[in-house]
Amino acid sequence: MTGYAGLRRKIMGAVLAQAIHAVTELGVVDRLASGPATAAELAAELGADVDALTRFLRALAGEGLFTVAAGEYALTPAGELLRSDVPGSLRHLSRLMTGEAYRVWEEASLSLRTGAPAFEPVFGAPLFEWLADRPQRQAEFDRAQAGLAEVRAQPLLQRSWDGVGHVVDVGGGNGVLLGLLLAAHPELRGTVFDRPGVVPAADVPERCRRVEGDFFVAVPEGGDVYLLAQILHDWDDTRAARILRSCRAAMPAHGRLLVLEQVIPEDGGPHPGHLLDLHMLVLLGGRERTEPAWRQVLADGGFEVRSVTPGERASVIEAVPA
Repeated sequence: MTGYAGLRRKIMGAVLAQAIHAVTELGVVDRLASGPATAAELAAELGADVDALTRFLRALAGEGLFTVAAGEYALTPAGELLRSDVPGSLRHLSRLMTGEAYRVWEEASLSLRTGAPAFEPVFGAPLFEWLADRPQRQAEFDRAQAGLAEVRAQPLLQRSWDGVGHVVDVGGGNGVLLGLLLAAHPELRGTVFDRPGVVPAADVPERCRRVEGDFFVAVPEGGDVYLLAQILHDWDDTRAARILRSCRAAMPAHGRLLVLEQVIPEDGGPHPGHLLDLHMLVLLGGRERTEPAWRQVLADGGFEVRSVTPGERASVIEAVPA
């Protein structure tokens, strides 16, 4: 879709995001996981206005989330990704993108003018401080990250872990990613490290420690591999380098660093990382990076890049102490 119609659709993208969240939150997606249903049946079961629900379903069927045949709606493969019970579910991400983040984007022009995040001017505190004072929102944020972690873990699970004994997941949240890695590799031990109030909720095996702290100051010592999964893109280059220096100081001479992040192309072609880059700017003041930019920030943090392995949803950058 190009020209006028294509541009109009892009401008109305916020409506689409909110519509997806509305029907998902209502329970339509999880209900259709058990089988097709008419709009009238769904409305009666879930407590919705049948005309309004029909219009929402019609619009989202046009976007490829549902099919409709003989008046019955069913999930498409894309719609299945919004179920609450599938690995890598995007349900909670939909909630995040239509909640506080949606309100922050109303002030995106502030970030455009200043280069600074818009979250603090809108909500009165930076995102992570704001979450720390709101346990329910923190839990929602953690659930969204956990769903994404199941996808992020795939390139890690496919790697060889020969000779590795201890993995430190820096900024590991509630431990889902590290838990998946340890479950797939029983020989590994782990440490999940994050800010106070996050780590106690970590659901990890007994051979994994939970440690609280500030990765701008120090991270746990003694790991063979230090993992940063979608952490550095939250921060500008100066603060990203500070996190890297903390890892470098804790790491033994034989240690390795694995960074799971988007590596955006330099040619300006289409890439999902471009929109994520804008979101990191507006929400946190962070950024996605090209490969040369990754090499530079890692060098500033005391590392030398050994390899960059592209992936469908994230690349794995392996680095060693310089």
